[in-house]
Amino acid sequence: MNMSEHDQIRELLALAAAGALDADEESRLAAHLRSCAACAAELNSFQEMGAVLRRLPTPQAPAALVARTISAAQSRLAEESTRRSERKLIVLAVVFSWVFVALSWPLAQFAARGWTSLVGLGFEQGWENFAVFTALCWTAGAVAAAALAKRRQQERGVA
Repeated sequence: MNMSEHDQIRELLALAAAGALDADEESRLAAHLRSCAACAAELNSFQEMGAVLRRLPTPQAPAALVARTISAAQSRLAEESTRRSERKLIVLAVVFSWVFVALSWPLAQFAARGWTSLVGLGFEQGWENFAVFTALCWTAGAVAAAALAKRRQQERGVA
């Protein structure tokens, strides 16, 4: 569909009333308005309507709604901060468990059997002990994670 110059200008009238035209569009509009009384009258109507709308009060949200929204946002931010802290704590506990197992087993072997335990002599007889030791360390980690989860439920009031 091929639009005439008149139709193109009519589409610009509301923007012109709002002061949203660039310099080229303003000059095109001014030239057209000198020869078209209908578009000039329509522009005048848009300008009057804009003036009336600007006199209307700006709607404001009720203070209680603003306060509830701010409170909900702060609560959600605090929950997210708590979740991040708990994730970091769990990661730290897992890393600590691994490091503890990795370092304490050789130390326990050394304390029990001396230097020969560190070079692998006698390890064949102790793998069952290592498995039990590792299971106990991971069980301790699981208990710590369960305690964190219970504390979080209590803080939320779900208990």
